[in-house]
Amino acid sequence: MKVTIIGAGIIGVTSAYYLNKQGFDVEVIERQQGPALETSFANAGMLTPSMSDPWNSPGIFWSLLRNIGRAESGFLLRLKAVPSLIGWGLKFLAHSNRRKYLNNMHVSSDLSCYSLQLLKELRDELSIDYDGICTGSLKIFRNPKSMAKYAKLARELGQHGMRFQILTPEEVLEIDPSLEAISDELCGGIHYPDDEAGNAHKFSVELANVAAQNGVKFFYDETVEKIVRNGKLIDKIVTSRCERVSDIYVICAGSFSALFGGDIGFDIPVRPAKGYSLSVSMNGWNKGPKMPIVDDDFHGAITPLGSVLRIAGTAELTGFDDRLTKERLDNLYSFLEEIYPDFAKSIDRSAVREWSGFRPMTVDGVPIIGKTPINNLFLNTGHGPLGWTMSVGSAKMLADVVCGAETALKESNYSIERT
Repeated sequence: MKVTIIGAGIIGVTSAYYLNKQGFDVEVIERQQGPALETSFANAGMLTPSMSDPWNSPGIFWSLLRNIGRAESGFLLRLKAVPSLIGWGLKFLAHSNRRKYLNNMHVSSDLSCYSLQLLKELRDELSIDYDGICTGSLKIFRNPKSMAKYAKLARELGQHGMRFQILTPEEVLEIDPSLEAISDELCGGIHYPDDEAGNAHKFSVELANVAAQNGVKFFYDETVEKIVRNGKLIDKIVTSRCERVSDIYVICAGSFSALFGGDIGFDIPVRPAKGYSLSVSMNGWNKGPKMPIVDDDFHGAITPLGSVLRIAGTAELTGFDDRLTKERLDNLYSFLEEIYPDFAKSIDRSAVREWSGFRPMTVDGVPIIGKTPINNLFLNTGHGPLGWTMSVGSAKMLADVVCGAETALKESNYSIERT
């Protein structure tokens, strides 16, 4: 049977790989000129089941309200985006009560842990090089109240076998001495030794090459213009080049998945949250972090990826406005200067790659994977900031659903019907 996948980001590429392994004839349509050139291109690079807590935590309404128009805030709502968020936004806020928040966190944790285990197996099997590091991640805190909150969450996540260590400021420096410059400001940290990191774009390119060698066909620089529905089936996809007919169709288009709702006759409840990043060449600098350094209060992270230091973070609800906003980028430069002042002084901003991408957010922070009301249409989208972390597990789960096999995780937890 033939499968057509829309989107060659990390979710589309991993989905193609696993569907091909199940024996399907797979093709992938991608509007960019190669794999993973949008949301997967320059994300934080973190593989962190430890960050499975949804962004709509209790109190998010007041936080968003306070930060409207404040460019320095970690999570910013632009007023121009409000009309597009009304129905979705009310559901997003409804999932911020503590009971739903914790349930959604555990559902995401299940998938994140499952995915990381599969990634390890895939890495061993294929020997893919993606600048991976397996030294864990380190959350740092300046505020005791904030640290107490995340220590409580760490204990919740411990139910999934997630190891963690709560650290004093002195122990933080033992774990990663690169933080010496801010040692006086720290009240402690949490180390998650099982977290990992790696270059998601590089991984996607490598896996796409493997998939292509195994028979997957990738059609780049081709835009889907219309999905043609006929009752309970998709008849065809009309693209900028031709009409494509398959037995099965899969939408893996990240935030842009929602734009197909008019064609298919139902809403895909995914909305974009813009994130920013800086990619800075380390130029031989060897005093940097040994693992991702995460500051949840800032909503940012610094990750070593081979010869590059990736500074990523902030979230902005601004619709599909992909412009690089100077104030938001300045937040990241300030974050870098705060954590690594000496290194920040040495960088040439003209040589820094500045980037933004859309994280595809669902109302509950859990991705949508599996069947739809249309018999031959499936979804794998809505992974928010955890697309890299969840990618391999999501793809395997999707492939199992498509071929009717038993899934490792409860299928209904990720179904579009739950939304």
